[in-house]
Amino acid sequence: MFEFTHGGNTYRAGKLTAFQQLHVSRRIAPLLPPLIPIFVQIARDQKDAGTKGLANLDTLSSLFQPFADALASMKDADAEYVISTCLSVVQRNTVGTTWVLVWNERAKAAMFDDLNQNAADLWVLVMKVLQDSLGPFIQGILTSQQEALTA
Repeated sequence: MFEFTHGGNTYRAGKLTAFQQLHVSRRIAPLLPPLIPIFVQIARDQKDAGTKGLANLDTLSSLFQPFADALASMKDADAEYVISTCLSVVQRNTVGTTWVLVWNERAKAAMFDDLNQNAADLWVLVMKVLQDSLGPFIQGILTSQQEALTA
């Protein structure tokens, strides 16, 4: 379990189970191939620029179109599965030592109005869980792709 802050709130997230990781990764698999060139370009730009900024935004923006297309073609049920599964392991600190789950599976809604009104905040929480639970798997794919491109 790890803690992080977003939007002035403190969150705590657990890991997805092995089966949840399997099912989530199956659903986001179509998004990974379009992401690989983006991550490779970001790594190149950071190396070339010597900063955490991006040196070549024109190239990067052209690489986002295949990712946007893959995201747009994702079935609603798959997107909802990924979101609800990831949010099911996230809690928000409300008062001192009180932690409340952010997702109500039965209602298919966040337990906090600010999260129900801002999809961007939900995606931040989802991405934190994906990074923690699937990070090593995705990093392995990206590393092998980057090594192949630089060889």
